[in-house]
Amino acid sequence: MQDIATNPALPEAIISSNTRNLIYLLRKNFVTGAFIVLTGNDTNYELEPGQSVQKTSLYIRDSDPGNDVVDNSDLSLERAPVDVTKATNVTMATGWAPLLNFSGDDPDASAFYYKPLKAAAENPDLAYSDLAYWSRPFKLNSDESDVITYSVPLRTDNGTIYGVLGVEVSTDYLQKILPNTELDSNKNASYLLAVDANQDGSFQNVVTTGTAYKRLAGNADHTTFEDDPYYKNIYGIKKNERITEDALGAVQYLNLYNSNTPFSGDKWALVGVTTNKNLFAFSDMVMRMVMIALVISLAIGLIGILLAGIHFTKPITTLVQQVKKSNPRMPVNLDKTNITEIDELAGAIETLSQDVASSASKLSRIIAIAGIPIAAFEINKVTEEVYCTDSFFKMLNLSHVKETADGLNKENFESIMLGLKILNQDFDPQTNVTVIEIMDQNKQSKWIEIKLVEDDVNILGVIRDVTIETLERLKIEHERDYDILTNLLNRRAFYAALNERFGTPERLKTAAVLMLDLDNLKYINDTYGHDFGDEYIRSTANILKQFASPNAIFARISGDEFYALIYGYDSKDQIRPIISEIRQRLLNTAFPLLNDPDLKIRASGGVAWYPDDSCSYEALLKYADFAMYQIKNSVKGEFCEFDSKSYSENAYLLENKEELNKFIDGNLVDYHFQPIVDIRDGQIIGYEALMRSRLSTLKTPMEILALAKSQSKLHQIEWLTWFNSLKALKENQEAFGGARMFINSISNQLLSSDEMEELEQLYQPILGQVVVELTEEERTNESFTRKKQRYIRNWGAGLALDDFGTGYNSDANLLFMTPDYVKIDMSIVQNIDEDINRQKLLQNLVTYFKERKIKIIAEGVETVNELHALIRFGVDYVQGFYLGRPDIQPQKLTDEQVAEILRLNAEVRNEV
Repeated sequence: MQDIATNPALPEAIISSNTRNLIYLLRKNFVTGAFIVLTGNDTNYELEPGQSVQKTSLYIRDSDPGNDVVDNSDLSLERAPVDVTKATNVTMATGWAPLLNFSGDDPDASAFYYKPLKAAAENPDLAYSDLAYWSRPFKLNSDESDVITYSVPLRTDNGTIYGVLGVEVSTDYLQKILPNTELDSNKNASYLLAVDANQDGSFQNVVTTGTAYKRLAGNADHTTFEDDPYYKNIYGIKKNERITEDALGAVQYLNLYNSNTPFSGDKWALVGVTTNKNLFAFSDMVMRMVMIALVISLAIGLIGILLAGIHFTKPITTLVQQVKKSNPRMPVNLDKTNITEIDELAGAIETLSQDVASSASKLSRIIAIAGIPIAAFEINKVTEEVYCTDSFFKMLNLSHVKETADGLNKENFESIMLGLKILNQDFDPQTNVTVIEIMDQNKQSKWIEIKLVEDDVNILGVIRDVTIETLERLKIEHERDYDILTNLLNRRAFYAALNERFGTPERLKTAAVLMLDLDNLKYINDTYGHDFGDEYIRSTANILKQFASPNAIFARISGDEFYALIYGYDSKDQIRPIISEIRQRLLNTAFPLLNDPDLKIRASGGVAWYPDDSCSYEALLKYADFAMYQIKNSVKGEFCEFDSKSYSENAYLLENKEELNKFIDGNLVDYHFQPIVDIRDGQIIGYEALMRSRLSTLKTPMEILALAKSQSKLHQIEWLTWFNSLKALKENQEAFGGARMFINSISNQLLSSDEMEELEQLYQPILGQVVVELTEEERTNESFTRKKQRYIRNWGAGLALDDFGTGYNSDANLLFMTPDYVKIDMSIVQNIDEDINRQKLLQNLVTYFKERKIKIIAEGVETVNELHALIRFGVDYVQGFYLGRPDIQPQKLTDEQVAEILRLNAEVRNEV
């Protein structure tokens, strides 16, 4: 982000180099637009009213996403820098502008940029896909239609946020691909795309199709549904001043966001809207037909009874017997009685029977033509007759029974249904509905939904094929819960599994939480590419799957981190062999590479125990993480069990991981200067630049270095030291007055060639004023040290060996480096006036260094007696609290301090 802000050419270079990629993104996703917006040095993720900013961006649109043109003549540039417009063959739009303008007066038009940036800043551990944001409709240009965007933040590997990437879909295009005619051929229904931000049933309208919704609600911008469903996911629309007609909406929520992500509160839904009158028109018509048929039947029956009672009792009785014996599912054929009135009645009954059979047949054909996977059956409890629709047997794979369907009775029908395990299912007590899985003719799973309605006389069942929606639901649940790359549980599902199991401690007994971190992934990604890195991750997951069991669950939590819970055992000794076998299986598995066919899969692991370490899985995960980091920063490829004593001493290494990132990314460091004094005359020959953190959570430089080492970020600390201390030296040249500045450089770290070149360009005039102190607390990298010596010689700078006598191989480093200065550690200087052993050691060191013309600096001088002894032993320079504490402004010695040094020197000369 800093480079984008300071280098004007870099944003345009990023935009220009990604033009083809953005066009590919646009084509691949069949959207109306795609864009990249860069942040520059902007770290403010909200605009105040009246405030406006302009951003470097590339915004390309496609007027017809379904029709690709090879020469890109169907595309247009909405926003792009001038040089980029010249370099590409994409035509500039009428409303083209070189920069993208955001205004605080129109937050909806800037939300697609600022919201994902803010979410990324507040949630640095989340994957970019979990930070994605779907925007409300807005206009890019005032004279165009609304668009909806999907945008994700852009981050570097170290977490720096430098922009957003996304696509747009215009509301006009959405209306085109959501034709309301597929809901109702008479255009009496509409699609409504809406979002419920408060999860209260009040939806903000985004897109509507057709005129049905406008006739119902006009230009309303919100739609509110009743709290209780009319049926399943169908809800009544609340009436208001504009909506006066009864209407329903079938609400299908769109799973656009994962759970517990910044925007998961926005519930998007696709709603099919129509009026009750239109929806129930067909069923009302059928009801009317049935009522008419019933009225006609009743009237005819009453007339027949009346006539039978008067003149035709016997013929009518015969006729009634024929009717009773006839098959109700077949047209009725009655014998002639040669009595005109009765024969006319019989003919009317035959006609009515044919009409009813024809209506039933038409209804069945309509359902078949519509392709609705629905069937029904009815059991008469009194007559024990069974009626089934034609589609009933096909839906249940009972074609062999259909031939005898006319002869079905309650007993053999229930036998068939019990054979399919249907009637003995557990039905929902409220809806009387259940869903069961059966096998089709190809031995593939098939799901059907059964709803029963029962009264004193009949049992009515409706069966619906829900295979497609069930498979889709199972697919969505699998994608929600499983990592795409490894097919292991993802973070969300693993935490849900932990929560469920820790809710029943008796299931856990003794359990282990294991955290694994791959050791070679970065090397493989950097050397062979991310395809090999992904395969390395999959190979690790395949090994872990071999240990999956009812007592062991595994998950991939992030790029190279895996979690496991092994539980249900009586003791740790039963679990340890399993963990050991996991480690051994990893070490024995080769991952073949192009030039390294025998590379072994290596992972560092940490183990925390339930209930010994904690009864909380949150704490156990933290403890396993700590144990893993401990072993990873000591002996990679091993597994380590959590140790509470070590945790109490070094917990900050884990707890302050994010604080170190904040410290580095925000450059939250100052440098204070402590004087180094010539012991002969009290003149200041230099100042040591000492690191001071602006974060209260990082108290000392030692903590910062330990954290950086544990996270492999010592290079960033080296960069901060050089650039910030030299900046301070440049700003305090007058206060330094020609004195040298001593910089603490990490022995096994070296700035890159580009970084050194930048350093020299910024601070060349003052580099000769620097003395580089190489600390012995890190093992020396011989190659890096030699390169640092070359830079020091070229600059005319000095070299010092710091903390002599406390680090790794002090004598060897002394011979290898040949420094200009050696700083004697304060552990030798303290009490030098009283301790004979320290005096003998110092005397030998002084003799040794003076023979080699190396200047001696004694650190940690805190008393006048120590200063007196150091003068007597002949060191060259001193540093310590007695002469001056570190200060952000270089401080001079007082006249009294100088006079005291001169007096002590005179006393030493007199002693001789």
